Amino acid sequence: MPEGPYPYVYVNADGSARELHASERKYLETEFTGGDGAMPYIKVNYDQRDGWGEISGYLERASLPAGVTVAAAPVDDPHRPLNKDDFTDLLRKKGAEVVENADGSLTIRAKPRKQ
Repeated sequence: MPEGPYPYVYVNADGSARELHASERKYLETEFTGGDGAMPYIKVNYDQRDGWGEISGYLERASLPAGVTVAAAPVDDPHRPLNKDDFTDLLRKKGAEVVENADGSLTIRAKPRKQ
């Protein structure tokens, strides 16, 4: 294990940063093949936004702007698996249209963005 702080941090939705939980470190250290949809999203720079328009995501510690303090890692796993209801709620909060089908599956559509 290299000395010093872990080379990545997590940028929260409010722009603050924190150390990574052990499960997040394991996730970042997992080997993925190119194009694997399960690969972690690692921001290129601090200001980069994800597909939802949020600033949150993994970032190389060296790319963190001066003055942004890094909080301790969370005790509980912040990326625990979601059950169906939690997943549906999360998508709706992000603005997606979610329809539960008769067979129990979900149909998810992005709501059109206002121009």
